[in-house]
This record gives sequence, structure tokens and C-alpha cells, in this order.
Amino acid sequence: MMMLASIAALVLAQVATPVPQGDAPSAAVFTGIPPTELARFEARRDSLNAGIKAESLKQWHLLLAKEPHVAGTEGGAREVERIRKGFESVGLKPEVAEFWPLLCTPVSASLEIVEPQHLALELSERPLKEDQDSAGQGFGWNAYSASGEVTAGVVYANFGTKADYQRLASMNIDTRGKIILARYGGNFRGYKAKFAEEAGAAGLIIFTDPADSGYGKGLTYPEGGYANDCCIQRGSIMTTPYSGDPLTPGTFAAEDAVRLRVEDVALPKIPVQPVSYAAAREIMSRMTGQAVPEGWQGGLPFAYRIEGGDALKVRMNVQQTREVKKAANVLARIEGREFADQFVIVGCHHDAWNCGAADPTAGTISVMECAKVFAARAAAGDRPLRTIIFATWDAEEFGIIGSSEWVEANRDALIAGGVAYINLDMAAMGLNFGASASPTLRSVIALAAGDVPQPGATGQSVLEAWRAQSPNAGAAWHGAFGDLGGGSDHVAFLCHAGMASCGLSAGGSKGNSYHSAYDTLPWYWKTVGTDYESSLMVTRITAAIVNRLAYATLLPLDATEVGADIRKHVGAMSASANGMVAASWASEMIAGLMEHATALTADADLAMRALQASLEAGSLSAEVQRQINAQLLSLDRAWMDESGLPGRPWFKNLYAAPDEDSGYASWILPGLHKAIADKDASLLAQQIVRIESAIAKTRASLRSLAAIAGMASTPASGPARGNP
Repeated sequence: MMMLASIAALVLAQVATPVPQGDAPSAAVFTGIPPTELARFEARRDSLNAGIKAESLKQWHLLLAKEPHVAGTEGGAREVERIRKGFESVGLKPEVAEFWPLLCTPVSASLEIVEPQHLALELSERPLKEDQDSAGQGFGWNAYSASGEVTAGVVYANFGTKADYQRLASMNIDTRGKIILARYGGNFRGYKAKFAEEAGAAGLIIFTDPADSGYGKGLTYPEGGYANDCCIQRGSIMTTPYSGDPLTPGTFAAEDAVRLRVEDVALPKIPVQPVSYAAAREIMSRMTGQAVPEGWQGGLPFAYRIEGGDALKVRMNVQQTREVKKAANVLARIEGREFADQFVIVGCHHDAWNCGAADPTAGTISVMECAKVFAARAAAGDRPLRTIIFATWDAEEFGIIGSSEWVEANRDALIAGGVAYINLDMAAMGLNFGASASPTLRSVIALAAGDVPQPGATGQSVLEAWRAQSPNAGAAWHGAFGDLGGGSDHVAFLCHAGMASCGLSAGGSKGNSYHSAYDTLPWYWKTVGTDYESSLMVTRITAAIVNRLAYATLLPLDATEVGADIRKHVGAMSASANGMVAASWASEMIAGLMEHATALTADADLAMRALQASLEAGSLSAEVQRQINAQLLSLDRAWMDESGLPGRPWFKNLYAAPDEDSGYASWILPGLHKAIADKDASLLAQQIVRIESAIAKTRASLRSLAAIAGMASTPASGPARGNP
């Protein structure tokens, strides 16, 4: 075997063009596709695009958003059956994968002002003659609320974040025994409940503020698309330190699974009720306490106050049941003809709080349409190299349950062969494309976006439009990407199985019906449009990504973004670390981590260019391809640690995780974030060691890739095999 230095010299001599940093990926970006197969790849792309139809997307939408389908209900079971038949209609053989999680059912709810005068408040939306689907949706509720009745005074806590409660404490506001009013936004609603409970509150009311998604944004429904005065946001408030069924952490929720006792799980212990801004107005207009701090004023037409005063009393009564129920994911697969044990997964949940025309079905229909066009290709004899799985998940709205249970049941296979997970939750809501992604997937997403025209912009690709409207992109496409946090079905794939993952979306429409009775087809058609241009764009980009991941000779997982990503996030955290411990010690540790990240970038640049050069040389045997693909899969797995994150062992990815206090935001290098948040110098040192170990594993894989590619580029390597 050649020495590594000689291989590096050979590769650098073969490749003169650096990885680009301009508007769009060029041929120098690692694509995984040999030049001899490019024409076939492009023909398939064009065929897929031609097969994706606006009318077909509309028909999927009519089918899947026709009635309320909350997980665990009869409507939810009918949705499962509709999806099963939908997959069958395009020639696939679906699997209905049942599981048994702890779910909730609302029984009753009431909210009333009892002093100084009595006034019962409305807890459901009014039906609209313009939207027949808005009728019969029931009262608003938060899943996993405790059952109970409370009569107490009130305290306004802004968004109910940890910082907001710290501010209340600094003002000597007593929240003990009070009913807290908090507006939606700023964090996951479950943390509003958690922090209220920790503050000693007796109950929590969460309201939609008109400044955030109502008339402060624009015209309200049905005249416009924004939340009207009776719009209520439903949603789960579960905040366990793991995703999935609350009673079976880390194991599949089979019907006969060994379960934790409900009383031993950290579910909310206070009643929680979501309300509209009409209901909130009645309470808040009667408050007489001191004025709110700067930044806490919302959009209701009076001065917001912190406390209600002694005269104001509110009674809330929330009753729910918690019980284990059957739910079901529905999946369909196209088996890979070469690597059946490698998986490209496209998914979106299918459960909704009501009809769910936007959330999630604006993404579910893209999953179904992708399944249709790839099934047609396979039926015509063009099967993918790798297995494609089209997945629709149940009980996402209760706590990302269905996808997490499926990952737990299939974790070993996913760690061994999971190529990528593409999430499409609520994906088509406008014409402004966006993506949050693992660094290894960013170039393939950018290439795919460059293959799709931007709707309404002649001669412009989605990539060009996306970069132009992204404030962090600058002159390059790299800064347009976001980082994956929490809140949807990518979490288990990324954080529990270590798979490269992404969430695709398109926004920009002027409206918000989130989790309300107005998340209906009439609302969607009025607000997003009837032309399905948004869905066409998202579906075509998704198909282009799958085309590259499932058919390319070499997996187009590109490590050139990882080192720069680490440097960016470590740099952002370094000031906090220096303020926490001795500046010289912290600076030395951070500088060492930065050096490792810089070295990783150099190794990645060399390896990726070497791989592309070997493809262009046409010198890869079947065995060499297998070796290279195995090493490429290992790039994301290098960040897996079975001991998990501090305090959250279910989360096993040292690279990315949701943050601990909002549930939605991303923590890149979450161990560092945790150490800095806790001001724990010992933990900081431990986490830096773990990160450096993961970087070392990644660099070892990259050096192996460069070596294999260099060896394969020699004349003795044997014939190439083209196989997209």
C-alpha cells in the first residue's frame, strides 16, 4: 500500500479546483456521480419533475385533510387507512406499523372570571360560513395537562421562558399559587408549563397574542390569513428528556412492552389551558398591577400589567384522561437493487390537531407524490441502488412519538445503513424555500435546489432565490442553511441514530392557522394558494435530493462543511466560556478545539476532491465503492456516543440536539452548550475531550477515504462500474 503522503500528493496533483464558495455548487463539489452516468441521472431527474403534478398534489390534499384526525381517535385510524390505500394506488406495498403509546383525551374544560364579576370565557373557535370545515372541532386543549380545578389570582409572565421567570423573581413577583398567563412564542409550550410549575404556579393559561400572529401581522381569517380573535393553538406540553412514548424511553412501545408508571414520569402536574386573544383580553383588561417591563407589551389595545390585583380571581377546570392507545405509522419502500440495507427515508407525520391542511398535510402530500413518481420509475425498470422508504408518522403532535418509536425499533439497522432522513413537516406554505440540515447533506440539497426553477422568477433557480433572500448567505450558498433543532420527526433519526438529517420547508404566505380549528383546506387555499406551486417546488427538490442519494454510485455525503460549522459555533460560545472559568485556561482549550476543526476541514477538502477525481477517472471497482460508502456513512456516526448527552442519555449525538429550555432551538455541540449554561468548568473540559475524540474519528475516516480514492486512481485498480 502507498504511504499516505504519497497518496495525498497524487490526489492534489489530479485535482486543481478547490471546493467552491460562490453562488452555487459546481462540478468540483463531490456529487457521487461518474461523468459517464450524468446524462442518465439528468434524464431521471427530468422524468421525476415531469411526473410531479399540481393536480395530483391537490387530490392528495383533498384525501388527507378531509376531517379531524388526532392520533388515537377514530379519525386518526381512518387517516391511516387512507394513506395505506394511497400507497397501494401508486403500486407500492405499504406496511402499517402499529405501536402503543400513552396518549390523552380531553374530557372537559372551562375558564371563567369569578371576581369582581362573573364571566364565562369561550374555549372553542366559532364556525365560519366561509369555511364549513371549521365547524365541530371541539374546544382547545393541551395534551398531557394535569386534570384539576383552580381558583386564583393571575400573573402575566410574557412568553413564559426561563429568562421571563428570572425577571419576575428579580421584581419580587410572587407566582406561588397563582394562575400564570403566558403568550405563545419564544419557546415550546411544554416549557411554559414546566417553568410555571417550577415557579409554584397553580395553573397556566397560554394565549395567542395578536401582535405575534393576529391583527398585528395582517388581516385575520376569513378576510385574511392571520389568527382571528377566537383562534386557539392546541398542542402537547410534554417535556420528557427523550422523544417518543413517555412510558417506554429508549425501547419500542409494543403492546406488551414493560412500561414506567405514569406517576413516575415527569408529566405536568398543573392544569394548562390554551385560549384565544378574545378570552385573554377579558382577563388582562381587568388586571390592575404594575406595568410590564420593556419588551413585554403585546398587541391587545391596553397597557399590559404584571399582576391582576387582589380583586381579580379566575377559575379554570381542565379534565383529561391519559391512557395507552394504539397508533400506527404507515410506510412504503422501494427496495434497493444493490444496497437494500442502505436507506434513504422521506417522511412527514400524518396526525393533526384538526383537519391539518397546513400542519402537517402540506408536507405529507409531498411524501405521497414523491412515492408516486419513484414507484413509476421502479415499475419501468429503473430501481434505485439503495432502498427508499416513504414514511408517514403517527402521534408526532403528542411528542414526536411515532417516528421515535420506529427509530427505537430499527435503530441497529439505521446505524448500519441509514443514509439520510428528509423531513417535510408542514413543508409547503409559500414560495420562500429554506432548509435546516446536517453539514454532510448541505451540498446535495444545494445542488438539488439548483436543479429546480423558482416559481414566478424566470431564469432563476430555487437556490439562487433562496440565497438572495437569506441574510446570512452573503456571496455564498453555505450561510443560507439553518441548524436542526427540535420540534419534528427528524429528532430521533439525528439524535438517537446519528443519521444525516434535514428539514425542508417553504414559507412566506401571509397567515397562521397553527393548531387551530381553521387549519383547513379553505384556509390553505385562501392563504397559500390553489395553484400548488409551493408544493410543486418542495416535492421537486425532495425528488432531486432522493435521486442523488438513492441512485449515485458514491453517497454524496460531503464533509467539507463540518469543520467550518464547528469553528462558527465554538467561536460564538467562546466568550461565555472565558467568562465562566480562568480566561487563559478556557482560551487554550477553545484554541485547541479550533485547531482540530481546522485540521478536519483540510482533511475533508482533500478527501472529497479525491473521491470526485476517482469518479472522473472511472476507476472504482464494486469492492472499492463498498469501502468508500462505508466510510462515508461513518462520517455522521463518528459523533455518536452511547452514554449520551449530560442529563439526556437518549440524545446520543454529540454534534446536534434540541436545546434544553425552548425545545425548538438548535444546540450545535450540545455538551458545550450544557456546560456553559450550567457554568460547570469540569463538564466543559469533559465535553471538549469528547468533541475532540469525535473529530479524530471523523478525520480518520476522511484520511481512509483519501487513501482508498488515491489507491483506486492508480492504473492497477481494475475496471469501473457505472450504476446510477
